[in-house]
Amino acid sequence: MEMAKLKSVENKGSDVKEKIYSNHQLQKEKDDVAKTSVKSSKGLMENLYNLDISLSESFSFCAAKDSGYWRTLMLILELSGHGVPWIAGTIISILVFSDSKQEFACNLFLSLILDLAVVGNLKVFVRRKRPTYNEEDMIATVSPDKYSFPSGHSTRAAMVASLFSVFLTTRFWTFLIGCWAVCVSSSRVILGRHHVSDVLCGVLIGLLQGWVICAIWVPYTTCLETLSCIPYYSVIRNQVIHVVQ
Repeated sequence: MEMAKLKSVENKGSDVKEKIYSNHQLQKEKDDVAKTSVKSSKGLMENLYNLDISLSESFSFCAAKDSGYWRTLMLILELSGHGVPWIAGTIISILVFSDSKQEFACNLFLSLILDLAVVGNLKVFVRRKRPTYNEEDMIATVSPDKYSFPSGHSTRAAMVASLFSVFLTTRFWTFLIGCWAVCVSSSRVILGRHHVSDVLCGVLIGLLQGWVICAIWVPYTTCLETLSCIPYYSVIRNQVIHVVQ
């Protein structure tokens, strides 16, 4: 009886050992799979990063100052997508126009302010450096503009184009401003200002911002009430209208 009990205990002990060993092997296999997965994801991210760098450099054929006519054209596109002329033009439009055009100008101004806030914060948070071959000849820049991600011109161009596509009723003008947005975004890589990923993400962010503005669209009556709270708004508006006319 005692021998039988000892054998039973030994068998149970060996079963426990086998289970522990089996669990240990299973955990080890899981750890190996996890390590392999992490390595493969790191490898994928590294490959995508290298592809982004190589593509960006390949397309930056107007980065050098001696690139001639094409660089001049890219610089004109750069200026057309700059925040300063857009904000200035929108303020003038608010003062000059009325009805639906003034309503659109007010919402466009709101979208431009939103874009500055989103892009500025993302640049400071990500802190990605601009391409090494970028010429330091950008105009009207502020501190966050030394960073590359995302492309502010691309976010602005995509957002503005999306808003105009909703406001405009003529397909020709919608198509034209869509082409402009594509050209402005492309010029960022061609000029060597940004990497390809900066521009692609910028376009997506711009479209998202356009959707947000459409979702919270400020009606005309609210625009008028807000403008009436601005000191000397009526006086400035009358003076601007007089100068324009």
